[in-house]
Amino acid sequence: MSYRLAADVGGTFTDVVLINDETGIYKTTKVLTTPQALEVGMLQGFDELTSGNYQEITSIVHGTTSGLNSVIERRGAHCALITTKGFRDVYEIARANRPEIYNNHYKKPKPLIPRKDIYEIDERISYLGEVEKGVTYDTLKYVIPKLKGKYESIAVCLINSYINTENEQSVCQILKEHLDEKVIVTASYEIARESREYERVSTAALNAYVAPSTRHHVYALSAELEKRGFKGTLYMMQSSGGVIRAEMAAVKAVQTLMSGPVGGAIGASVIKRDNIIGFDIGGTSFDVSLVVNGRIETAVEAEIEGFPILAPTVNVFSIGAGGGSIAWEEAGGMRVGPQSAGAVPGPVCYDRGGGVPTITDANLVLGHLSPEHFLGGRMKINREKTEKAFEEYGKKFDLDMLMAGEGVCTIANHKMADAIRELTVRRGIDPRNFSILAFGGAGPMHAALIAKELDIKEVIVPANPGVFSAWGMLQADIRHDASITSLCLLNRLTEAEYKSNFELLKEDLQKVLEKEGMEKQERKYICSLDMRYFGQEYTISIDIPENIGYSKDYIENQFNSIYERLYGHHSPEDIIEVVNYRVTVIVPVRKASTVGRKGTKEAKIIEQLPGYFDGVQYDMSVYNREHLFTDCRINGPAIIVELTSTTVIPPGWQMTVDESDSMIITQA
Repeated sequence: MSYRLAADVGGTFTDVVLINDETGIYKTTKVLTTPQALEVGMLQGFDELTSGNYQEITSIVHGTTSGLNSVIERRGAHCALITTKGFRDVYEIARANRPEIYNNHYKKPKPLIPRKDIYEIDERISYLGEVEKGVTYDTLKYVIPKLKGKYESIAVCLINSYINTENEQSVCQILKEHLDEKVIVTASYEIARESREYERVSTAALNAYVAPSTRHHVYALSAELEKRGFKGTLYMMQSSGGVIRAEMAAVKAVQTLMSGPVGGAIGASVIKRDNIIGFDIGGTSFDVSLVVNGRIETAVEAEIEGFPILAPTVNVFSIGAGGGSIAWEEAGGMRVGPQSAGAVPGPVCYDRGGGVPTITDANLVLGHLSPEHFLGGRMKINREKTEKAFEEYGKKFDLDMLMAGEGVCTIANHKMADAIRELTVRRGIDPRNFSILAFGGAGPMHAALIAKELDIKEVIVPANPGVFSAWGMLQADIRHDASITSLCLLNRLTEAEYKSNFELLKEDLQKVLEKEGMEKQERKYICSLDMRYFGQEYTISIDIPENIGYSKDYIENQFNSIYERLYGHHSPEDIIEVVNYRVTVIVPVRKASTVGRKGTKEAKIIEQLPGYFDGVQYDMSVYNREHLFTDCRINGPAIIVELTSTTVIPPGWQMTVDESDSMIITQA
């Protein structure tokens, strides 16, 4: 027998899945996250599912928001930046554009690396890639003493190094020879070999900022797994939707910043629907992603806390609206989030020291949670303490406990619906043409109410929704990306130049696969071009199918077609410019699958609870999902409980279990 493990480390809970590769049967669990040492919570879940036997585990993949949180909370590494003489202020000046034009209080994000920690060296690569001033030890001899013993991590980003990496390679080599081996040196050309100086230095700085904590986590987890006899491969999710070996993730940490939310997007792509809005409601955040025409929406770059990243990223829009999001008061009005009670102390109902009401507490007050069956009955819920907290909160607004609870849930649902509009309506996409896929511990609890807000007719709740992101990670292929800037007008692009750039990138990716011992594995290459109309700043990425090859007509038509779809117009007479070449290599992994369960179509009620919707009390029937089989039907209002999540079916909605063991919720 061979097994694979996956873990999604969230702000409150860590979700773990163990799958049998031969039978496809999988087991799941959910444990509290241990923020100070993430590996402790992960190993607790691993040990539970494996019973301590790691001999037959072939691989482990995990994703976490720890790197992202360290950027948000500004608790990353103390790091330095080395750049070309005369370019010290590029990082702080950033771009002249103002993202929030009408916000008089807007302030640019404070750089992760202060100006006092930025050092200049006298070197130069011309815009043509010629070495005008090379790098030797003498170039760095005045800088090295200032770096020794002071920094955990150093970013190196020299002008025009994306064209010629020679000087940057030399700097990195000299630093590694003269600094402590524990100091991580990030070379911008290894992270983002593209033009646009500020974006490249930002990417390198972000990598340097999070790399030490990522490395510490990877090393600690690897050491504990080795003690337990694990001899397989440890992977981490990438923001791009693929997986990467953990030891490589420790070096290219910036590529894993969105690794937590991405697992759910990967899982959504295997659901049998063309258009899906997938959202994950965990303890801290509400994360939305799209599957359009069967493909996950991705971007060639992203932005985190106002800092650009030149790295392929699944389009995930996140807001601070999770189960642990705190309800508070401001200027006489109700507010919810983005602050979260997290895993410690957590919501009031967890009875772990939390004293301020949260979204989870509001659901308990409204009868949308069963205290007896929460987390499969493993966690005792303190209803009395929760009700008292909402009574006190409601007094601030002259509301009773129930009205205060409904107010909190209504605000939360509106915020979540607005986040979906951000990815759809505001980009010209009609959400009514989509199905909602709800997962995470709290996703299925709010899904139907959010669907009602957006006039969406179908909600899908997959098997084991609370650990769906972890399950999705088991569907993720091994993936590596490479890119290079090579400016050329499309009408002047030669076939030789076109092919040589793609071949160069494929050779680089082949070397990466060789390092990972996968040089002989089956793989698939995806080639694409970043293009724009001549004179523009930003680009559009278009895929070039293998069977097309070098075809200017195809490339031009595709660019104009995508431009028209995005902006409502295009300019076929204008000159098109090719900016970047990109190649992605995919090494497929074995996919997991879910199948329906045969049994009685009659659903057995295990409990009756009073529940409230729009101020009206209903008798809520509670069902155990383990006893719901294919073609089983339930009319709302009802609650369906399981180990990892709770699903709420409001009045006027009905649920059917389909052949893949998913619950399909529609308006009656």
